[in-house]
Amino acid sequence: MPTAPLNTKCRELGCKNEKTSRSTFCNEHGGAITEKGKENSKLYATAFWKKQRVIQLSKKPLCEACLLEGKVVQALHIDHVFPHRQDQNKFRSNLFQSLCAPHHTLKTQEENKGIYLYYSPNGIIQYDDTDYAKQIADKTEFA
Repeated sequence: MPTAPLNTKCRELGCKNEKTSRSTFCNEHGGAITEKGKENSKLYATAFWKKQRVIQLSKKPLCEACLLEGKVVQALHIDHVFPHRQDQNKFRSNLFQSLCAPHHTLKTQEENKGIYLYYSPNGIIQYDDTDYAKQIADKTEFA
């Protein structure tokens, strides 16, 4: 059976360097890890996050957005409903949801516009920055 060729070279026109594992570009053309990426890596490498991820996936192993669409798809990503922006408090105290890779990408695109999507069992809820404090207060009140 034929297979698609693997592209291992940088996407920059004329560049022959190997692409990085996190990008379609080499380090020289924008594939290097950014300062934001370094800070995020530190947060996601913590024991807290590793435990939180296991807890979330054990409680909700399926993509919550796909379930709303009537599909059963395994979740691979744990999403912070409200972006933490390297803030330790927002990183730890947040609403978490289990998502598949395509829905996590879609949610991140909306997040870049200031809209935070939460896939609740009752439908999609749109939040913004002003909703964070109330949602966290409500979450801890019932915890």
